[in-house]
Amino acid sequence: MFRTFRGRLALLYVSLELGILLFAGVVLYTALANRVYNEVDEQLVNQAASLASKLEDTSIYFWSAPMNQFADHYAGAIQLISANGIEIFRSDRSLIDRGGNDVSRALGMAFRSGHPAFASTESLLNKANIRVIAFPIFSDGRIVATLMLGHSTADIRSVFNLMYLIGGILGIISILISAAAGYYMAKRALDPIQEITRIARAVAAGDLSRRLTSRAQEKEIGVLVRVLNKMFADLETSFITQKRFTADASHELRLPLTILKGEIEVALRHPRSEQEYQQILRQQLDMIDRIQRIVNDLLTLASADAGQLEMIQTELDLSLLLQEVGQQHLILFDSQHISLDMEIEDDLEIMGDATQIERTMMNLLSNAFKHAPEYSTIYLSAHVTDRSVIICVRDEGPGIAEEQQGRLFDRFYRADDARCRKDGQGAGLGLAICKRIVDAHDGDIWVKSRPGEGAAFFIRLPLMAIDKGHQQRLRHVVAENADAA
Repeated sequence: MFRTFRGRLALLYVSLELGILLFAGVVLYTALANRVYNEVDEQLVNQAASLASKLEDTSIYFWSAPMNQFADHYAGAIQLISANGIEIFRSDRSLIDRGGNDVSRALGMAFRSGHPAFASTESLLNKANIRVIAFPIFSDGRIVATLMLGHSTADIRSVFNLMYLIGGILGIISILISAAAGYYMAKRALDPIQEITRIARAVAAGDLSRRLTSRAQEKEIGVLVRVLNKMFADLETSFITQKRFTADASHELRLPLTILKGEIEVALRHPRSEQEYQQILRQQLDMIDRIQRIVNDLLTLASADAGQLEMIQTELDLSLLLQEVGQQHLILFDSQHISLDMEIEDDLEIMGDATQIERTMMNLLSNAFKHAPEYSTIYLSAHVTDRSVIICVRDEGPGIAEEQQGRLFDRFYRADDARCRKDGQGAGLGLAICKRIVDAHDGDIWVKSRPGEGAAFFIRLPLMAIDKGHQQRLRHVVAENADAA
Protein backbone atom coordinates (compact mmCIF):
# COMPACT_ATOMS: atom_id res chain seq x y z
CA MET A 1 0.00 0.00 0.00
CA PHE A 2 2.86 2.38 0.81
CA ARG A 3 4.13 2.16 -2.75
CA THR A 4 1.08 4.15 -3.85
CA PHE A 5 0.71 7.89 -3.47
CA ARG A 6 -2.43 7.55 -1.33
CA GLY A 7 -0.64 5.10 1.00
CA ARG A 8 2.36 7.40 1.39
CA LEU A 9 0.04 10.35 1.98
CA ALA A 10 -1.82 8.44 4.70
CA LEU A 11 1.54 7.46 6.28
CA LEU A 12 2.57 11.10 6.19
CA TYR A 13 -0.63 12.10 8.00
CA VAL A 14 -0.01 9.42 10.66
CA SER A 15 3.61 10.50 11.11
CA LEU A 16 2.65 14.14 11.48
CA GLU A 17 -0.14 13.28 13.90
CA LEU A 18 2.18 11.08 15.98
CA GLY A 19 4.86 13.77 16.03
CA ILE A 20 2.33 16.40 17.13
CA LEU A 21 0.98 14.13 19.87
CA LEU A 22 4.47 13.31 21.17
CA PHE A 23 5.45 16.95 21.19
CA ALA A 24 2.22 17.89 22.96
CA GLY A 25 2.77 15.07 25.50
CA VAL A 26 6.31 16.25 26.32
CA VAL A 27 5.17 19.85 26.70
CA LEU A 28 2.19 18.80 28.84
CA TYR A 29 4.32 16.55 31.06
CA THR A 30 6.94 19.27 31.58
CA ALA A 31 4.33 21.89 32.43
CA LEU A 32 2.35 19.66 34.77
CA ALA A 33 5.47 18.26 36.46
CA ASN A 34 6.75 21.75 37.18
CA ARG A 35 3.36 22.76 38.48
CA VAL A 36 3.11 19.69 40.75
CA TYR A 37 6.66 20.18 42.09
CA ASN A 38 5.89 23.81 42.85
CA GLU A 39 2.71 22.97 44.71
CA VAL A 40 4.34 20.15 46.69
CA ASP A 41 7.36 22.35 47.49
CA GLU A 42 5.12 25.20 48.61
CA GLN A 43 3.21 22.85 50.88
CA LEU A 44 6.44 21.43 52.32
CA VAL A 45 7.82 24.92 52.94
CA ASN A 46 4.69 25.93 54.86
CA GLN A 47 4.70 22.79 56.98
CA ALA A 48 8.46 22.91 57.64
CA ALA A 49 8.34 26.62 58.51
CA SER A 50 5.50 26.03 60.99
CA LEU A 51 7.35 23.20 62.73
CA ALA A 52 10.69 25.04 62.65
CA SER A 53 9.09 28.05 64.28
CA LYS A 54 7.90 25.89 67.18
CA LEU A 55 11.29 24.25 67.54
CA GLU A 56 13.10 27.60 67.54
CA ASP A 57 10.78 28.80 70.31
CA THR A 58 11.44 25.63 72.35
CA SER A 59 14.58 24.54 74.08
CA ILE A 60 16.51 21.85 72.22
CA TYR A 61 16.04 19.53 75.17
CA PHE A 62 12.26 19.64 74.76
CA TRP A 63 12.07 19.23 70.94
CA SER A 64 10.72 15.69 71.23
CA ALA A 65 7.26 16.94 72.26
CA PRO A 66 6.52 19.18 69.21
CA MET A 67 8.18 16.60 66.96
CA ASN A 68 5.98 13.79 68.18
CA GLN A 69 2.93 15.99 68.06
CA PHE A 70 3.69 16.95 64.41
CA ALA A 71 4.45 13.35 63.46
CA ASP A 72 1.05 12.21 64.75
CA HIS A 73 -0.83 14.09 62.02
CA TYR A 74 1.85 14.25 59.30
CA ALA A 75 1.59 11.39 56.78
CA GLY A 76 5.12 11.58 55.44
CA ALA A 77 8.58 10.90 56.78
CA ILE A 78 10.25 13.22 59.33
CA GLN A 79 13.89 13.42 60.22
CA LEU A 80 15.75 15.95 62.40
CA ILE A 81 19.54 16.14 62.21
CA SER A 82 21.75 18.29 64.39
CA ALA A 83 24.54 20.49 63.07
CA ASN A 84 27.14 17.93 64.08
CA GLY A 85 25.37 15.20 62.07
CA ILE A 86 23.61 13.42 64.93
CA GLU A 87 20.09 12.23 64.18
CA ILE A 88 17.80 13.80 66.80
CA PHE A 89 14.44 12.49 65.58
CA ARG A 90 13.15 10.12 62.91
CA SER A 91 9.57 9.03 62.36
CA ASP A 92 10.21 6.58 59.57
CA ARG A 93 12.97 5.14 57.51
CA SER A 94 15.89 7.49 57.06
CA LEU A 95 15.32 9.92 54.19
CA ILE A 96 19.04 10.10 53.56
CA ASP A 97 19.20 6.36 52.99
CA ARG A 98 16.20 6.45 50.64
CA GLY A 99 17.27 9.50 48.68
CA GLY A 100 20.95 8.86 48.29
CA ASN A 101 23.22 11.59 47.03
CA ASP A 102 20.43 14.02 46.04
CA VAL A 103 19.04 14.16 49.56
CA SER A 104 22.54 14.38 51.08
CA ARG A 105 23.38 17.32 48.80
CA ALA A 106 20.13 19.07 49.76
CA LEU A 107 20.97 18.55 53.45
CA GLY A 108 24.48 19.98 53.03
CA MET A 109 23.17 22.95 51.01
CA ALA A 110 20.67 23.79 53.78
CA PHE A 111 23.44 23.75 56.39
CA ARG A 112 25.77 25.89 54.28
CA SER A 113 23.36 28.45 52.83
CA GLY A 114 20.79 28.66 55.59
CA HIS A 115 17.99 28.38 53.01
CA PRO A 116 15.59 25.53 52.30
CA ALA A 117 16.74 22.97 49.73
CA PHE A 118 14.75 20.31 47.83
CA ALA A 119 15.45 16.85 46.48
CA SER A 120 13.56 13.82 45.12
CA THR A 121 14.24 10.21 45.92
CA GLU A 122 13.01 8.88 42.52
CA SER A 123 11.36 10.09 39.32
CA LEU A 124 8.23 12.06 39.86
CA LEU A 125 6.08 9.31 38.34
CA ASN A 126 7.80 6.49 40.27
CA LYS A 127 5.54 4.84 42.81
CA ALA A 128 8.12 5.10 45.62
CA ASN A 129 9.06 8.72 44.92
CA ILE A 130 9.28 11.13 47.88
CA ARG A 131 9.76 14.86 47.61
CA VAL A 132 12.13 16.03 50.39
CA ILE A 133 12.76 19.45 51.90
CA ALA A 134 15.79 20.28 54.06
CA PHE A 135 14.81 23.27 56.27
CA PRO A 136 17.44 24.89 58.54
CA ILE A 137 16.60 25.64 62.23
CA PHE A 138 18.32 28.62 63.85
CA SER A 139 19.15 29.37 67.45
CA ASP A 140 20.94 32.54 68.46
CA GLY A 141 21.62 33.32 64.79
CA ARG A 142 23.27 30.05 63.90
CA ILE A 143 22.07 26.78 62.41
CA VAL A 144 21.68 24.19 65.10
CA ALA A 145 19.78 21.54 63.15
CA THR A 146 18.10 20.75 59.86
CA LEU A 147 14.51 19.52 59.59
CA MET A 148 13.79 17.11 56.78
CA LEU A 149 10.25 16.40 55.64
CA GLY A 150 9.29 13.86 52.99
CA HIS A 151 6.06 13.94 50.93
CA SER A 152 4.96 10.92 48.89
CA THR A 153 3.84 11.56 45.27
CA ALA A 154 1.95 8.28 44.84
CA ASP A 155 -1.40 10.10 44.47
CA ILE A 156 0.11 12.38 41.83
CA ARG A 157 1.42 9.35 40.01
CA SER A 158 -2.09 7.89 39.88
CA VAL A 159 -3.43 11.08 38.31
CA PHE A 160 -0.60 11.13 35.77
CA ASN A 161 -1.12 7.47 34.91
CA LEU A 162 -4.83 8.06 34.31
CA MET A 163 -4.05 11.15 32.20
CA TYR A 164 -1.55 9.27 30.06
CA LEU A 165 -3.88 6.32 29.67
CA ILE A 166 -6.68 8.56 28.42
CA GLY A 167 -4.23 10.56 26.29
CA GLY A 168 -2.78 7.38 24.78
CA ILE A 169 -6.23 6.02 23.89
CA LEU A 170 -7.31 9.34 22.39
CA GLY A 171 -3.97 9.56 20.54
CA ILE A 172 -4.41 6.11 19.00
CA ILE A 173 -7.97 6.97 17.98
CA SER A 174 -6.78 10.28 16.53
CA ILE A 175 -4.01 8.55 14.56
CA LEU A 176 -6.43 5.97 13.17
CA ILE A 177 -8.89 8.67 12.18
CA SER A 178 -6.11 10.73 10.57
CA ALA A 179 -4.88 7.70 8.63
CA ALA A 180 -8.39 6.87 7.40
CA ALA A 181 -9.14 10.51 6.55
CA GLY A 182 -5.81 10.92 4.76
CA TYR A 183 -6.32 7.74 2.75
CA TYR A 184 -9.90 8.75 1.85
CA MET A 185 -8.91 12.28 0.87
CA ALA A 186 -6.02 10.99 -1.22
CA LYS A 187 -8.27 8.43 -2.89
CA ARG A 188 -10.91 11.07 -3.61
CA ALA A 189 -8.30 13.48 -4.96
CA LEU A 190 -6.72 10.79 -7.16
CA ASP A 191 -9.95 9.34 -8.57
CA PRO A 192 -9.96 11.98 -11.37
CA ILE A 193 -6.32 11.11 -12.08
CA GLN A 194 -7.30 7.47 -12.56
CA GLU A 195 -10.07 8.51 -14.94
CA ILE A 196 -7.63 10.77 -16.79
CA THR A 197 -5.20 7.84 -17.09
CA ARG A 198 -7.94 5.53 -18.37
CA ILE A 199 -9.23 8.04 -20.93
CA ALA A 200 -5.69 8.97 -22.02
CA ARG A 201 -4.91 5.31 -22.67
CA ALA A 202 -8.10 4.96 -24.69
CA VAL A 203 -7.23 8.06 -26.72
CA ALA A 204 -3.68 6.78 -27.23
CA ALA A 205 -5.19 3.51 -28.50
CA GLY A 206 -7.11 5.44 -31.17
CA ASP A 207 -10.49 6.19 -29.58
CA LEU A 208 -10.39 9.97 -29.98
CA SER A 209 -14.08 10.38 -29.10
CA ARG A 210 -13.52 9.71 -25.39
CA ARG A 211 -13.92 12.64 -23.00
CA LEU A 212 -13.44 13.17 -19.28
CA THR A 213 -16.62 13.40 -17.20
CA SER A 214 -15.09 14.11 -13.79
CA ARG A 215 -17.18 16.30 -11.48
CA ALA A 216 -14.30 17.02 -9.10
CA GLN A 217 -14.85 20.11 -6.96
CA GLU A 218 -11.15 20.90 -6.73
CA LYS A 219 -10.35 23.87 -8.95
CA GLU A 220 -7.01 22.47 -10.09
CA ILE A 221 -8.57 19.16 -11.18
CA GLY A 222 -11.42 20.98 -12.93
CA VAL A 223 -8.98 23.13 -14.91
CA LEU A 224 -6.95 20.04 -15.85
CA VAL A 225 -10.09 18.20 -17.01
CA ARG A 226 -11.20 21.13 -19.19
CA VAL A 227 -7.73 21.52 -20.73
CA LEU A 228 -7.45 17.80 -21.46
CA ASN A 229 -10.96 17.65 -22.95
CA LYS A 230 -10.08 20.55 -25.22
CA MET A 231 -6.84 18.84 -26.19
CA PHE A 232 -8.70 15.58 -26.95
CA ALA A 233 -11.28 17.50 -29.00
CA ASP A 234 -8.54 19.28 -30.93
CA LEU A 235 -6.77 15.97 -31.54
CA GLU A 236 -9.98 14.39 -32.80
CA THR A 237 -10.72 17.36 -35.05
CA SER A 238 -7.15 17.38 -36.35
CA PHE A 239 -7.19 13.63 -36.94
CA ILE A 240 -10.55 13.72 -38.72
CA THR A 241 -9.42 16.69 -40.79
CA GLN A 242 -6.19 14.93 -41.67
CA LYS A 243 -8.01 11.77 -42.69
CA ARG A 244 -10.51 13.72 -44.76
CA PHE A 245 -7.72 15.83 -46.23
CA THR A 246 -5.69 12.72 -47.15
CA ALA A 247 -8.72 10.99 -48.66
CA ASP A 248 -9.84 14.07 -50.59
CA ALA A 249 -6.33 14.90 -51.78
CA SER A 250 -5.87 11.30 -52.93
CA HIS A 251 -9.22 11.42 -54.73
CA GLU A 252 -8.52 14.76 -56.39
CA LEU A 253 -5.09 13.66 -57.60
CA ARG A 254 -6.07 10.09 -58.50
CA LEU A 255 -8.70 11.13 -61.04
CA PRO A 256 -6.47 13.36 -63.24
CA LEU A 257 -3.57 10.92 -62.92
CA THR A 258 -5.84 8.05 -64.02
CA ILE A 259 -7.06 10.08 -66.96
CA LEU A 260 -3.50 11.06 -67.84
CA LYS A 261 -2.33 7.45 -67.65
CA GLY A 262 -5.25 6.24 -69.78
CA GLU A 263 -4.62 8.81 -72.49
CA ILE A 264 -0.92 7.89 -72.64
CA GLU A 265 -1.75 4.16 -72.83
CA VAL A 266 -4.24 4.78 -75.64
CA ALA A 267 -1.71 6.96 -77.49
CA LEU A 268 0.89 4.19 -77.29
CA ARG A 269 -1.31 1.39 -78.61
CA HIS A 270 -0.61 2.24 -82.30
CA PRO A 271 1.23 4.92 -84.27
CA ARG A 272 -0.55 8.23 -84.81
CA SER A 273 -0.06 11.32 -86.88
CA GLU A 274 1.79 14.36 -85.64
CA GLN A 275 -1.45 16.32 -85.30
CA GLU A 276 -3.01 13.56 -83.18
CA TYR A 277 0.05 13.43 -80.91
CA GLN A 278 -0.06 17.22 -80.50
CA GLN A 279 -3.75 17.10 -79.57
CA ILE A 280 -3.12 14.34 -77.02
CA LEU A 281 -0.16 16.23 -75.55
CA ARG A 282 -2.25 19.41 -75.26
CA GLN A 283 -4.92 17.46 -73.38
CA GLN A 284 -2.28 15.96 -71.13
CA LEU A 285 -0.75 19.39 -70.57
CA ASP A 286 -4.14 20.73 -69.43
CA MET A 287 -4.46 17.81 -67.04
CA ILE A 288 -0.94 18.42 -65.72
CA ASP A 289 -1.81 22.11 -65.22
CA ARG A 290 -4.78 21.06 -63.10
CA ILE A 291 -2.62 18.71 -61.02
CA GLN A 292 -0.08 21.50 -60.60
CA ARG A 293 -2.79 23.90 -59.41
CA ILE A 294 -3.97 21.37 -56.83
CA VAL A 295 -0.42 20.76 -55.59
CA ASN A 296 0.29 24.52 -55.40
CA ASP A 297 -2.91 25.07 -53.44
CA LEU A 298 -1.97 22.26 -51.07
CA LEU A 299 1.46 23.78 -50.55
CA THR A 300 -0.16 27.15 -49.84
CA LEU A 301 -2.45 25.63 -47.21
CA ALA A 302 0.42 23.67 -45.66
CA SER A 303 2.47 26.87 -45.39
CA ALA A 304 -0.49 28.66 -43.81
CA ASP A 305 -0.96 25.85 -41.27
CA ALA A 306 2.73 26.02 -40.38
CA GLY A 307 2.58 29.82 -40.04
CA GLN A 308 4.99 30.23 -42.93
CA LEU A 309 2.66 31.81 -45.48
CA GLU A 310 4.61 34.76 -46.85
CA MET A 311 2.84 38.06 -46.31
CA ILE A 312 4.61 41.20 -47.46
CA GLN A 313 2.74 43.87 -45.52
CA THR A 314 2.78 47.15 -47.41
CA GLU A 315 0.49 50.13 -47.86
CA LEU A 316 -2.17 48.93 -50.27
CA ASP A 317 -4.74 50.93 -52.24
CA LEU A 318 -7.58 48.45 -51.90
CA SER A 319 -9.99 50.52 -54.01
CA LEU A 320 -7.67 50.40 -57.02
CA LEU A 321 -6.92 46.68 -56.54
CA LEU A 322 -10.62 45.73 -56.44
CA GLN A 323 -11.38 47.75 -59.56
CA GLU A 324 -8.50 46.12 -61.44
CA VAL A 325 -9.55 42.61 -60.41
CA GLY A 326 -13.14 43.35 -61.46
CA GLN A 327 -12.08 44.66 -64.87
CA GLN A 328 -9.92 41.56 -65.45
CA HIS A 329 -13.08 39.43 -65.18
CA LEU A 330 -15.23 41.46 -67.58
CA ILE A 331 -14.33 39.44 -70.66
CA LEU A 332 -14.86 36.14 -68.80
CA PHE A 333 -18.23 37.29 -67.48
CA ASP A 334 -19.29 38.59 -70.88
CA SER A 335 -18.75 35.13 -72.40
CA GLN A 336 -21.72 33.91 -70.36
CA HIS A 337 -23.70 37.17 -70.66
CA ILE A 338 -23.02 37.97 -67.00
CA SER A 339 -22.67 41.61 -65.95
CA LEU A 340 -20.51 42.98 -63.12
CA ASP A 341 -21.84 45.72 -60.84
CA MET A 342 -19.09 47.40 -58.78
CA GLU A 343 -19.71 49.84 -55.89
CA ILE A 344 -16.29 50.55 -54.38
CA GLU A 345 -15.54 53.54 -52.17
CA ASP A 346 -12.48 55.60 -52.98
CA ASP A 347 -9.30 55.86 -50.90
CA LEU A 348 -9.62 52.51 -49.13
CA GLU A 349 -6.13 51.87 -47.79
CA ILE A 350 -4.99 48.85 -45.79
CA MET A 351 -1.75 47.18 -44.74
CA GLY A 352 -1.50 43.90 -46.60
CA ASP A 353 0.01 41.72 -49.28
CA ALA A 354 -1.30 42.86 -52.68
CA THR A 355 -0.60 39.49 -54.33
CA GLN A 356 -2.48 37.48 -51.68
CA ILE A 357 -5.42 39.91 -51.51
CA GLU A 358 -5.67 39.81 -55.32
CA ARG A 359 -5.60 36.00 -55.17
CA THR A 360 -8.44 36.02 -52.67
CA MET A 361 -10.61 38.30 -54.82
CA MET A 362 -9.80 36.23 -57.93
CA ASN A 363 -11.01 33.09 -56.13
CA LEU A 364 -14.22 34.72 -54.94
CA LEU A 365 -15.09 36.21 -58.34
CA SER A 366 -14.22 32.94 -60.11
CA ASN A 367 -16.37 31.06 -57.62
CA ALA A 368 -19.27 33.47 -58.22
CA PHE A 369 -18.87 33.04 -61.99
CA LYS A 370 -19.02 29.25 -61.70
CA HIS A 371 -22.42 29.35 -60.04
CA ALA A 372 -24.00 32.42 -61.63
CA PRO A 373 -26.62 31.66 -64.30
CA GLU A 374 -26.53 33.29 -67.73
CA TYR A 375 -27.91 36.84 -68.04
CA SER A 376 -27.43 37.44 -64.30
CA THR A 377 -25.38 39.99 -62.38
CA ILE A 378 -22.41 39.61 -60.02
CA TYR A 379 -22.06 42.40 -57.45
CA LEU A 380 -18.72 43.58 -56.06
CA SER A 381 -18.83 46.22 -53.31
CA ALA A 382 -16.53 47.70 -50.68
CA HIS A 383 -17.36 50.24 -47.98
CA VAL A 384 -16.04 51.42 -44.61
CA THR A 385 -17.65 50.32 -41.32
CA ASP A 386 -16.15 50.87 -37.84
CA ARG A 387 -12.53 51.41 -38.96
CA SER A 388 -12.75 48.35 -41.20
CA VAL A 389 -13.52 47.78 -44.85
CA ILE A 390 -16.24 45.30 -45.75
CA ILE A 391 -15.89 43.64 -49.16
CA CYS A 392 -18.86 41.75 -50.61
CA VAL A 393 -19.04 39.45 -53.65
CA ARG A 394 -22.62 38.39 -54.39
CA ASP A 395 -24.07 36.26 -57.18
CA GLU A 396 -27.58 35.27 -58.23
CA GLY A 397 -26.91 31.54 -58.35
CA PRO A 398 -28.79 28.66 -56.71
CA GLY A 399 -27.48 29.53 -53.21
CA ILE A 400 -26.11 27.34 -50.44
CA ALA A 401 -28.05 25.41 -47.81
CA GLU A 402 -27.61 26.64 -44.24
CA GLU A 403 -26.28 23.32 -42.94
CA GLN A 404 -23.52 23.41 -45.58
CA GLN A 405 -22.31 26.94 -44.89
CA GLY A 406 -20.36 25.96 -41.75
CA ARG A 407 -18.06 23.66 -43.76
CA LEU A 408 -17.79 25.80 -46.84
CA PHE A 409 -14.25 26.96 -46.00
CA ASP A 410 -12.97 23.42 -45.29
CA ARG A 411 -10.50 21.88 -47.69
CA PHE A 412 -11.94 19.85 -50.59
CA TYR A 413 -15.47 20.59 -49.44
CA ARG A 414 -18.07 21.22 -52.13
CA ALA A 415 -21.56 22.38 -51.29
CA ASP A 416 -22.90 20.26 -54.16
CA ASP A 417 -20.67 17.74 -55.95
CA ALA A 418 -23.30 17.24 -58.65
CA ARG A 419 -23.45 20.93 -59.53
CA CYS A 420 -22.15 21.74 -63.00
CA ARG A 421 -19.18 24.11 -63.17
CA LYS A 422 -18.47 26.21 -66.20
CA ASP A 423 -14.74 25.47 -66.21
CA GLY A 424 -14.68 21.88 -65.05
CA GLN A 425 -14.45 20.27 -61.66
CA GLY A 426 -12.70 22.32 -59.00
CA ALA A 427 -10.67 20.84 -56.18
CA GLY A 428 -12.52 22.66 -53.42
CA LEU A 429 -9.43 24.46 -52.14
CA GLY A 430 -10.12 28.03 -53.24
CA LEU A 431 -12.30 29.11 -50.30
CA ALA A 432 -9.98 27.38 -47.81
CA ILE A 433 -7.08 29.42 -49.20
CA CYS A 434 -9.16 32.59 -49.03
CA LYS A 435 -9.83 32.01 -45.35
CA ARG A 436 -6.14 31.44 -44.56
CA ILE A 437 -5.17 34.64 -46.38
CA VAL A 438 -7.85 36.73 -44.68
CA ASP A 439 -6.93 35.29 -41.26
CA ALA A 440 -3.30 36.23 -41.90
CA HIS A 441 -4.46 39.84 -42.44
CA ASP A 442 -6.33 39.86 -39.07
CA GLY A 443 -9.63 39.82 -40.93
CA ASP A 444 -12.78 37.70 -41.15
CA ILE A 445 -14.58 35.96 -44.00
CA TRP A 446 -18.11 34.58 -43.95
CA VAL A 447 -21.01 33.73 -46.23
CA LYS A 448 -24.71 34.53 -46.24
CA SER A 449 -26.98 32.56 -48.51
CA ARG A 450 -30.40 31.03 -48.92
CA PRO A 451 -31.31 28.33 -51.41
CA GLY A 452 -32.54 29.94 -54.64
CA GLU A 453 -31.43 33.45 -53.65
CA GLY A 454 -27.73 33.36 -54.52
CA ALA A 455 -24.72 33.59 -52.20
CA ALA A 456 -22.88 36.60 -50.73
CA PHE A 457 -19.30 36.30 -49.46
CA PHE A 458 -18.10 38.99 -47.06
CA ILE A 459 -14.54 39.94 -46.07
CA ARG A 460 -13.66 42.32 -43.24
CA LEU A 461 -10.16 43.87 -43.26
CA PRO A 462 -8.81 46.52 -40.84
CA LEU A 463 -8.14 49.91 -42.39
CA MET A 464 -4.69 51.45 -42.19
CA ALA A 465 -4.62 54.16 -39.50
CA ILE A 466 -3.00 57.00 -41.43
CA ASP A 467 -3.67 60.73 -41.21
CA LYS A 468 -4.13 61.57 -44.87
CA GLY A 469 -3.73 65.31 -44.23
CA HIS A 470 -0.41 64.64 -42.52
CA GLN A 471 0.63 62.38 -45.40
CA GLN A 472 -0.15 65.08 -47.98
CA ARG A 473 1.76 67.70 -45.98
CA LEU A 474 4.72 65.33 -45.73
CA ARG A 475 4.73 64.79 -49.48
CA HIS A 476 4.55 68.56 -50.03
CA VAL A 477 7.56 69.14 -47.74
CA VAL A 478 9.54 66.40 -49.50
CA ALA A 479 8.73 67.91 -52.88
CA GLU A 480 9.82 71.40 -51.76
CA ASN A 481 13.13 70.02 -50.41
CA ALA A 482 13.73 68.22 -53.72
CA ASP A 483 13.09 71.40 -55.71
CA ALA A 484 15.43 73.37 -53.43
CA ALA A 485 18.15 70.77 -53.92
